[in-house]
Amino acid sequence: MVWLVVVLTILVMLSAVYGETAVMANVVVLDYNDLVARKDLSDEIERAFGADGIGLLTVKNVPELVRLRGELLPLARKFAELENDVKEKYVHAKSFYSFGWSHGKEKLQGKPDSSKGSFYANPLVDVVTDDPAIIAKYPGFATPNIWPSEDLPELEPAFKNLGRLVCDVGVLVAHQCDRYVQKCHPSYTPGKLERIMATSTCAKARLLHYFARTEDECASIAAKSKNEDDSFSDWCGWHNDHGSLTGLLPAMFLNKHGQVTSNTDENAGLYIRNRRGQLIKAKFPNDHVAFQIGECSQVHTGGALQATPHAVRGANLPGVSRETFAVFMEPMWDEPMTTPDDVSKSAAQSQEAAKNLPRGVPPLSTRWEPSQNFGLFTETTLNAYY
Repeated sequence: MVWLVVVLTILVMLSAVYGETAVMANVVVLDYNDLVARKDLSDEIERAFGADGIGLLTVKNVPELVRLRGELLPLARKFAELENDVKEKYVHAKSFYSFGWSHGKEKLQGKPDSSKGSFYANPLVDVVTDDPAIIAKYPGFATPNIWPSEDLPELEPAFKNLGRLVCDVGVLVAHQCDRYVQKCHPSYTPGKLERIMATSTCAKARLLHYFARTEDECASIAAKSKNEDDSFSDWCGWHNDHGSLTGLLPAMFLNKHGQVTSNTDENAGLYIRNRRGQLIKAKFPNDHVAFQIGECSQVHTGGALQATPHAVRGANLPGVSRETFAVFMEPMWDEPMTTPDDVSKSAAQSQEAAKNLPRGVPPLSTRWEPSQNFGLFTETTLNAYY
């Protein structure tokens, strides 16, 4: 009975903040050893990424994950605390702030994002291409990495080590996705997602630092409107990932001394809107890596796999910062955005899912045409959001 009282208490707290009850997710968990052994996990893929899933699963028992997470995440705060003139050296406007340091440049739902700072880089290769025409056409993909070699030299190896590990596990997950989709659509090209993720050198990783708030700022946030969409917009507003697969590390919380601390704000974390518009709170252990399906995979699988809108709410605790890491596994810019031959464009996003998108999330049908390549789809998508 004690556990039931605790769960009900948490749900009441969430309802008070958001005006509705958030359901705690039953997250699908895969074992890394099963992925390596290539066991058939297509039933689990359907439960996680299919029409009734939440668009997210986690993988446990990944070798070296805990150590590499512990090495990288504190560096998000360490970089963010550098002097502004030092950080400015790593700001790259020509890539639309898609490489190097970004703070206050991005917008979601039309609001400047000042609550967090991000360091972006490609964890797989430093230089995707040396063709200046391609770099000029696709600066968000093809710009060479920018590393703080003089000011924080440990960032580059830690960033690459964890990013590459996440990508390696993501390829194993993609293999299982292909097995499931093949059962749904006979015309689906076998191994398509695995091929895209294993051969693309355009992965992008984002090391995030959510700035700590003062006591006054925390009180002000608590007193704000209880409107659910507004409560998320201060951190990371509602959106769909538009790539193929996103690897997400559990957040680390640091106190004012830079020491790891526990998160006592039950409202903080990752939230998802499922296909029926239900609010889901997803939580997973610190030794798991999560994967969220993206819209690119949704298109390529003809809707057999479906992305879900999600948002992040940071901990509203004075003096506590939040550090995390996301790896966006994406196709090369010239990858065609086509569905399987036996699937129509309208089938790629169900009408029910489109109807229940949160405010500010543009429907896939308004941004995607089968004639696009991934580069054009990305440009159209970013313009729709920002």
